[in-house]
Amino acid sequence: MDSFGASFLNGNIAAGIIAAALTGQVSAQQSASPPDFSSSQYGWLTFNGEFMAVPGGTRPMRNDPAHPFVPNGTAKQPTYRIADLTNPNLKPWVKERMKKDNDEVLAGKIAFTARSSCKPAACPVSFCSVSSRSTSCKRQSRS
Repeated sequence: MDSFGASFLNGNIAAGIIAAALTGQVSAQQSASPPDFSSSQYGWLTFNGEFMAVPGGTRPMRNDPAHPFVPNGTAKQPTYRIADLTNPNLKPWVKERMKKDNDEVLAGKIAFTARSSCKPAACPVSFCSVSSRSTSCKRQSRS
């Protein structure tokens, strides 16, 4: 075997030993199980449209109990969401604006929903530029 072949073989053997040693360390570190973020026990997941309250914190925004929300796909007439204005998180100017919106919806106006604009729901700002809007949205009047 020439010197190049011998050094190549020695290099591969050394690399194999190092890789085996590192793999042993990594497998020892992975013995603890990672958190299960797909569980339904986390606050950012909601299946009924309401977020879970954090123990000891202020409660999240809810629907007005006098006007319960009824989603599509039920035997009842669907309704729009009416905000509960008694939430202590709301500033006075926000309550004013939300009361105006609540009153308009209760009078028969169609409520704003996440899909009411031409922009995709919850999109990053970089994807919501004028150039990324669909052709049908460009034909709509903008106010």
